[in-house]
Amino acid sequence: MNGEEEEEVAEEVEAMKAVYETDCLILRSIPPHFHLSLKPRTADVSSDQFVEIVLEVRATPQYPKEPPFVALVDSKGLDQQRQKHLLNHIESKANELSPGLMLVALCEEAAEKLSAMNHPDGDCPLCLFPLVTEDHQSETFPFMKLMSCFHCFHRECIIRWWNWIQSSKQTGSANSNNATAQRNRDNHEKLEEGVGNCPVCRKPFHAKDLDHVLDLVGSHSFRVSVNNDEIENDEKILQSEQEIIRKQRLQCPTPRQPKSLTRLSDKKEIRP
Repeated sequence: MNGEEEEEVAEEVEAMKAVYETDCLILRSIPPHFHLSLKPRTADVSSDQFVEIVLEVRATPQYPKEPPFVALVDSKGLDQQRQKHLLNHIESKANELSPGLMLVALCEEAAEKLSAMNHPDGDCPLCLFPLVTEDHQSETFPFMKLMSCFHCFHRECIIRWWNWIQSSKQTGSANSNNATAQRNRDNHEKLEEGVGNCPVCRKPFHAKDLDHVLDLVGSHSFRVSVNNDEIENDEKILQSEQEIIRKQRLQCPTPRQPKSLTRLSDKKEIRP
């Protein structure tokens, strides 16, 4: 990387900071290495959010002549298959844009793909029946989502499991010795306060964090196509209030924004 290229890369990193602000953690400026927290841009409220990732982008000293390395540091709501699908898509975009400055364009591509994947997928972990079936996409499906990990369950399944946990604690407390009984009583008091663990990943959650997600299929912004993980109504995508603000920053992030970012802003349609 010569002096001129290094200056352009430094400007690109500054643009990253301006566009993504606190969502972007810069670990190294030259060559660029950062973590980016991404949420679906269709989700203005938590009940509309089913996926979330922390994307790692790490460039080599040969950047921008060669594409950066990408990985997922953390994710919610994505099983291994969908994680792999997302990474493959981002890597394919990186190869397409190489050689050249691409950090902002790559992150924009990741955010748009994540937004298109913003729906629960697979089976309910408790009953093993599909959360969304291809034969009933026009019907209403009641979900519950655990806010700590974004694992989704059928509403009746998770309520039945929760009641079973409470009943088991009460039974265990009645049948144990004094020391164990006291411990079980303490556990039961925590349950009464609403503390539990996800039956899939064991992350703790509170009963108040059980997010009721009703009328998912067929609602104003979540008409889901299960086959291709795409939202059918393109005019609805990327229209959240935070997304509008972010796009304004993307148009003019810094006084010295790199030429590649200016071209990206001109190329992308910035909807009001």
